[in-house]
Amino acid sequence: MDQVAQSQSIRQRSQVLGIRRQTYHARKKGHRPEQVDQQIAQLLHQTVEEYVAWGFWMVYHFLRRKGHPWNHKRVYRVWKEEKLNLRRKPKRPQIRREYLDLQAPNEINQGWAMDFVSDWVVGPKDKQVRIINVMDECSRRALWTEAYQSINAKTLTNVLDQILAWRGKPQYIRCDNGPEFISKELKDWADDKKIDIWFTQPGKPSQNGLIERLNGTLRRECLNLQWFKNLDLLNDALQQWWLIYNEIRPHSSIDFLSPVDFEIEHKELYFSLVAP
Repeated sequence: MDQVAQSQSIRQRSQVLGIRRQTYHARKKGHRPEQVDQQIAQLLHQTVEEYVAWGFWMVYHFLRRKGHPWNHKRVYRVWKEEKLNLRRKPKRPQIRREYLDLQAPNEINQGWAMDFVSDWVVGPKDKQVRIINVMDECSRRALWTEAYQSINAKTLTNVLDQILAWRGKPQYIRCDNGPEFISKELKDWADDKKIDIWFTQPGKPSQNGLIERLNGTLRRECLNLQWFKNLDLLNDALQQWWLIYNEIRPHSSIDFLSPVDFEIEHKELYFSLVAP
């Protein structure tokens, strides 16, 4: 403003340029609000880079506790100018999974399928339990059926290790996208054992239809027949059903043989007898 029409008074120049005289005098004394805004912007970016999940109010109060005196209106104006209000919410990177259609293997123990079934035990307190089912996709043999109060990835890998000890190693295991199945612990376990994990697409349980059929058979022939007062009674019933299913019950998909009889009659079809 000092370079424009210096023959005119400050009042006249202010009116022509639309600038308040107070602003002019403040800037003459060294007041530079844009520099303060740059400082605010720098602090905002530093804070959200370190604490990526924080929103505006968390960041604002954090800066206030650090001793910065700016009010929330000024800080929020800079926040919007820097487009920090349009940040994407932080999320874990998605695991890339390969989805394969259901194709029953031609060899026994070549592929397994696993899934969970939920049920209740009725006692002093009703408790929900989870049943893990693991089956051989070729012989339809139920390799493991057991109920737990809760199942995490560690429990799951312990179960799979026990099956490997007596069954041998499969080429792959098919499962859905449950939290235990997509966990890093299971992935590390499978990589260590050199076993492929085949995932079904979300919302398409038919891609794991064999284990879904086993779950339905378990519910229809065991779980729906009675209430269980505790976990031990439930597992006793599951063990009895497991023996009947594997050794006695005819299966239409394997010429009405039981899974054990099918494996005995087709020993030449074994993919792997002993885990390496």
